[in-house]
Amino acid sequence: MVRSFYSLGIVSIKGWILDSDADILIACVRDPFSMKIEITHSWGAPVLHVLIKDNRLEVLSFQEKTIYLGAFTPEALSRFLPGFSVDQAMLWSILSGRPPILKHEVVGLQRTDRISLSDNDGTELEAIYLPFKGPLPGKVSFSRQSLDVSFSDYKEKGGIFYAGETTLNGIKGGKKLNFKAEKMALNTSIPDQIFTLEKPSTYQTVNLDYLDGNTENLSRRP
Repeated sequence: MVRSFYSLGIVSIKGWILDSDADILIACVRDPFSMKIEITHSWGAPVLHVLIKDNRLEVLSFQEKTIYLGAFTPEALSRFLPGFSVDQAMLWSILSGRPPILKHEVVGLQRTDRISLSDNDGTELEAIYLPFKGPLPGKVSFSRQSLDVSFSDYKEKGGIFYAGETTLNGIKGGKKLNFKAEKMALNTSIPDQIFTLEKPSTYQTVNLDYLDGNTENLSRRP
């Protein structure tokens, strides 16, 4: 039911480059997938701009004065947004405030409040935790991504429910990201001009495709 969304809110990331909350803007179109994320200091200075389009990832780091370019992968995205080692479909659902449902073969009900999604080999891919009251999930866990995502403060627009607050917890490494949506617009028209990234001529350019898994290499030129 959701073809596009636009949101404004507050983001906090444990152990990230910021010690305080920051403003965040997210704009996304599902087909073809295009997403723009802008993170800004509460006093107005830009911190990070992220663009995902045509299976490419472009990141503008204002603190490092660096432009990162490369193929989109969950691992590449997680370099800049801890906890977001997820594919585009999961990213779409999580940032629009709706629990992702992974492709699965078997559905199991282990408890009255826990639904298990598994493959044919019995490996659990996702666990969905339901509250005792109400049908909307409070948390989903993804085994392969070592990730828990909590959803709360559900709101409704035009028959579509979304979480006003979303929290990602990395099961390994203690990474935590919290997003509170103060404004959300669903199925609104988003101009194509939004899905571009400023590239200051004075900034260095780094090719993400040449970087290895060590995040310390992010300041290295290709």
